[in-house]
Amino acid sequence: MSKVFISAAVLASAVLLTACGDAAPPPPPPPPPSEKGLFISATDCAESGKLSAELCAQAIDTAVAIHEQRAPAFKSLRQCAAAMGPDRCDKSVDGHYRARLQAFFVTMSNPPDAFPLYPGVNGFIGFRSATKEAIDARNEDLVVSTAAMTVANENALLAAPPPDGE
Repeated sequence: MSKVFISAAVLASAVLLTACGDAAPPPPPPPPPSEKGLFISATDCAESGKLSAELCAQAIDTAVAIHEQRAPAFKSLRQCAAAMGPDRCDKSVDGHYRARLQAFFVTMSNPPDAFPLYPGVNGFIGFRSATKEAIDARNEDLVVSTAAMTVANENALLAAPPPDGE
């Protein structure tokens, strides 16, 4: 009887091993996350070599449209400067003032995506999104163009308080 039991166990093991070959292959790993970058124009984006000029232009056009639709508008420069900070506002074609559009956060996906960026404040080397999220231009996980880094550094100087004694 124990021989029958052992034979049944061997047969069951063989069936289980055979069934393992019929299992579905594991799913492929997810694609790596898309690169992200900071650029000041479609040309600047294309010069990174990460996207074509056409794809950069499409993404930047989307970001400009978002800026046109959603950037907060103010009736006076003084109101805008109070909300956004000094030297951070532009007059729009409708006579209102809004935050100065300075750069674009581009996700290099297929299709690429972008959103507008505005000057950082208080000496921060970077930008702010429309939701005031800080985007650090020194973030090593981002592709940052030389032009975008220059603008970010200039913003930090504008936002810095004057040295003591001035």
